[in-house]
Amino acid sequence: MPIRNDATLKQLLDPASIAIVGASDNPDKIGGRPIHYMRRHGYAGRLFPINPQRAEVQDERCWPALKDLPATPELAIVAVAGEQGVRAVDECAELGVGAAIVISAGFAETGTAGRALQDAMTARARAAGMRIVGPNSQGLANFGTGAVASFSTMFLEVAPADGPVAVISQSGGMSAMVYGLLRQRGIGVRHVHATGNEADVTVADLACAVLRDPEVRIVLLYLESLREAGVLAEAAALARERGVALIAVKAGRSEAGARAAASHTGALANEDRAVDAYFEQHAILRARDPQELVRHAELALRGPLPRGPRVVVVSNSGASCVLASDAALERGLEIAPLGAATQAELARRLPGFATTVNPVDITAALLSNNGLFGEVLPVIAPDPAADSFLIDIPVAGRGYDVAAFAADTASFAARAGKPVAVVAWQEAVATAFRERGVAVYADEQQACDTLAALYRLQRLRERRARGARAWEPAAVPGDASEVMPEVMPATGRHYGAGTLSEADSLAVLARHGLAVAEHALCADADAAVAAWRRIGAPVAVKACSARLPHKSEHGLVALRLDDEAAVREAVTGQARTLARLGVHDAAWIVARMHDGLHECALGVRNDPVFGPVILVGAGGKYVEAIDDVAVLLPPFHRDDVAAKLRGLRIGALLAGVRGDPPADIDALAEQAVRLGRYAQAAQDSVASVDINPVLVGARGQGAVALDALVELVGASPASGWADQGAK
Repeated sequence: MPIRNDATLKQLLDPASIAIVGASDNPDKIGGRPIHYMRRHGYAGRLFPINPQRAEVQDERCWPALKDLPATPELAIVAVAGEQGVRAVDECAELGVGAAIVISAGFAETGTAGRALQDAMTARARAAGMRIVGPNSQGLANFGTGAVASFSTMFLEVAPADGPVAVISQSGGMSAMVYGLLRQRGIGVRHVHATGNEADVTVADLACAVLRDPEVRIVLLYLESLREAGVLAEAAALARERGVALIAVKAGRSEAGARAAASHTGALANEDRAVDAYFEQHAILRARDPQELVRHAELALRGPLPRGPRVVVVSNSGASCVLASDAALERGLEIAPLGAATQAELARRLPGFATTVNPVDITAALLSNNGLFGEVLPVIAPDPAADSFLIDIPVAGRGYDVAAFAADTASFAARAGKPVAVVAWQEAVATAFRERGVAVYADEQQACDTLAALYRLQRLRERRARGARAWEPAAVPGDASEVMPEVMPATGRHYGAGTLSEADSLAVLARHGLAVAEHALCADADAAVAAWRRIGAPVAVKACSARLPHKSEHGLVALRLDDEAAVREAVTGQARTLARLGVHDAAWIVARMHDGLHECALGVRNDPVFGPVILVGAGGKYVEAIDDVAVLLPPFHRDDVAAKLRGLRIGALLAGVRGDPPADIDALAEQAVRLGRYAQAAQDSVASVDINPVLVGARGQGAVALDALVELVGASPASGWADQGAK
């Protein structure tokens, strides 16, 4: 549902009154923690503890039941288990409570019966207009208002401090862990929210809500499933509008991890490559784990994103210069030489044995001149080789003015307008820099991981800004207008559930602008011979029936036929095979044998969350064994496809190696764009499309689909795209 103007979500984060069902006088009990926290952190609203056994709870007046309250609370925390919890939610809905946080467990995470109980409870709440967080939720915490409706132990172990970060997680444990890691780095956290089973309110809903808080400058997400792609896309748009970084961990990358996530939250897993494509499309930066999430956040909070890949390394150790350079290059960053004028100015300030080219080794001279960082950094700042800085301090201590290093670096970072990351494994050194607001990492790998990630986020934002060009067509060789008139048209034919034949599949794709092989559909051997004469040798002869989506395994494909006898023999031989298989509605495709450099593949899968997912990559009969494909979500531009192709293992081959010419990547990319257009237009009726192989010629020679299979919605699932080779 659209939630941008949902006032109830605001009540969740900043309620004027809160009821606690199952309130406890013990602050170490689940029903006691929220009361303790809100009293401790200055919540200014009204608290309504509910407990029939007590007159007071933690010095607050207590009521025996919800119906006894003097006013209807905006929010209720349900901290009683089992049927009591379900009854409490129902009572809240009947009273007109705006929202309920259901801490109770025993719902969808336990299996089918639990899911049914959860669904029924949620349906009753929705009918009454009440929102639910959870069940199986650790709660919500807003340290900006003191509305800490959570029982997390972490807030006792690590002292809260208001700050610019919002943490939203399906898992309560992960929300607490991310909060703790941030606080260890001295970063204040305003929002810590855990959604649990997400019967109603999701991570995406709350992301939209916290992004309306003007104090929030970064939003960190932990997701085990993603089922509201549209709402999270809305949150991503809000983040881009405000210049707020949205960084997410999506767990369940592996099959085993996905199963574990499903058992944890009762949610369905998402196909991981589609998740990557979705995040890329909406400029959401993906982190591998909570630790990396926090490392990325620390630098993202400190200033602008890198505008380019060039990193300048400055250290007082030659070995650290080498390690930092290696780490940067391994992650796709660049160590570009500084300009001649910059090097000359550095040479005037540094001893003669220092290195000024990049990396900059200021040597042990730092011990005798503690101002060297302050002297050299401003000299480098305007150099074109400097998109970001990595300052590497392997050892400092007695004799070194670490406080001055930190002050000079912080001052420089504030003026330079470029990211500055410091590597310091010594705790005292790291603390000195963090106290000055500088991002610090334990080693060169962590620092370069973060610099590379933030540069990736910058590129994603730039790509999103180019979105208006996403469907810009290109004139490429092999356009659909070149398809021969012998292609049997399927225009106007009504298809029910099922898989289209190869001929109908090719015709559908050709009508939507994809280049397909010149071919004819023939009823018998005489027609096949006539087609061969028109097309010219050599040709392929393939049996064609919607009942046989996979032909090669039955010997129903004959290649490179170049005389009449071979064409007749192929048709008659395949006819005998078809008779044995009981297929009596077949025809034959006679297709030109095209020359090209590489066999690639294109595909569509209609994802229940993300919609059409486009695959492009290596094709042919070994496609499954190679598994070298990229995934995109439409709309996208052909430049996006080309960039994805260059990142595949086949990218080097497509670029041309050992004397081979470069392949026509632009033509293949344009095929992918047109397939994406078709997939979006037909997503209600088309379940999948497999085009394999797509034969890609040398640059300027185009790309042409040799075989295709379109599966309609409601068809029995065909084998995956990997099974479509050599048909």
